[in-house]
Amino acid sequence: MRRIETELAGSLKKTLPDTYMLLQGSTLSVHDAVLFVVLTGSRGPKGGFRPDSDIDLSLLIDTCILQSTKNPGELMDAVINETLSTWTSIVEIDIAVVYDKLQCDLRCFQIASIESLKCKLIKQDCFGVYKTQKGFNGFVSDMGLSIEKVYPMLQIWAFKQ
Repeated sequence: MRRIETELAGSLKKTLPDTYMLLQGSTLSVHDAVLFVVLTGSRGPKGGFRPDSDIDLSLLIDTCILQSTKNPGELMDAVINETLSTWTSIVEIDIAVVYDKLQCDLRCFQIASIESLKCKLIKQDCFGVYKTQKGFNGFVSDMGLSIEKVYPMLQIWAFKQ
């Protein structure tokens, strides 16, 4: 387990002070397979949150760890449960585990704006998603999701080796 609320990106504090304070007081932790944490949604760069809005986090996992596991679903559950079990904020979180399907290192999740995206591999459903939400638990099947629809986003944490 990696406790990360003290290692949040400095830009988060300047650009989204309310969200930064929520995350600072949340006991935000991630599984060892997580390489990056990305913030999206209304409490992220999109803006416009209401008092009852959740925090949308994408946990990007290490492809090597995913490929070496015998039970990918079990790993994904462990990744989500690690963060949920330590979360202490009054604001709920909505977690998606994101994984690389095209061996592109998910660079598209590491830039803030769609204008900076220069990916030749980009296509619908070019990345995988695993969710636990409202009675659903599992891999999200290809549904025409495009990375452009995820923007704007902000990488708020990265594993430093």
